[in-house]
Amino acid sequence: MKNEKTLEFIFYLTLEDSLPTSFYVFDVFVRESGYMLIPIKHDQLQSLISHSGQQHIIVLSSISNSREFKIYNEKIRGYLKYILKSKRITYFHLSSFAKSNDQKSFNILKNYFFIKYPVNAKDLIRKICKYHVIKSEMHTIWPGGRKNTTGASSV
Repeated sequence: MKNEKTLEFIFYLTLEDSLPTSFYVFDVFVRESGYMLIPIKHDQLQSLISHSGQQHIIVLSSISNSREFKIYNEKIRGYLKYILKSKRITYFHLSSFAKSNDQKSFNILKNYFFIKYPVNAKDLIRKICKYHVIKSEMHTIWPGGRKNTTGASSV
């Protein structure tokens, strides 16, 4: 479990005004892992990327019915590629609609993951938290390489 002083956030993209039940299910497992699940609306996503203090942002999105699917197509899909180009965000897209799989479009960016429902929420959150730790550790390594104790540099 992570130290409370270094609490990290995972963001949950809400498509409607009220929080879906999937948010509460994921929230339980995210808290168990020592993170905090924060709901954000689609219009706050760009601002989050620009103003967040986190080196890497993880956004979880869930589409479980046709109304959410319609909102996703109208408001998110169009500008998602621009948001993903920042490389500061990793987007986990959970859906029961195969047509919402944009993996082919965003495959080059390697920060978009489509996960088809049904899914075990506990296992998924465990993997996402592990992914967050790995991405965070990547930002702590100096890009010039590591000092080798034998005197030769390793890059």
